[in-house]
Amino acid sequence: MKLLHVIDTISMWVGKIARWAALLLSLVVLYEVISRYIFNRPTMWAFDTAMMIYSFLYLFGAAYVLWEGKHIRVDVLFNRYPKRVQAAIDVFFYVVFFFPYVVIMIWWGTKATIWSFTGEEISNTSQWGEKIWWWKMMIPAGFSFLFLQGIAEFVRSVGRVFGRENGN
Repeated sequence: MKLLHVIDTISMWVGKIARWAALLLSLVVLYEVISRYIFNRPTMWAFDTAMMIYSFLYLFGAAYVLWEGKHIRVDVLFNRYPKRVQAAIDVFFYVVFFFPYVVIMIWWGTKATIWSFTGEEISNTSQWGEKIWWWKMMIPAGFSFLFLQGIAEFVRSVGRVFGRENGN
């Protein structure tokens, strides 16, 4: 299906962008370590910046990891079942666990972002005092990408239940 390919492409590109966040995170932490321990001049911004970058990496990388099929799964019994039974189990877990959780996180994250924006919330972990509504906005955005990829994986699982080899 063309729609599934579009969703996969979105997840792939979001994941590629998120991978660069790992490099940026390493550079921020390296800068802070050198500033703090070699020059005895710690920064006000490095801790919060590192937390924000890590949040971005975690939240935006989730859809990519789902697309790659690399999320943690207990395979001890799962791999012993035929492919159609595995697909039926996946469908069950998407409906009962995945979609409710992701929808709640999108809803809660949107609510937290709005509260943070309207309340002009600032970080309480440093003296930098930056506004954090855009940091909280990563929650519904990242989970929205995960939701999209979840739809694609769900459709594929339903297809495998009905005997289509690749699920499309």
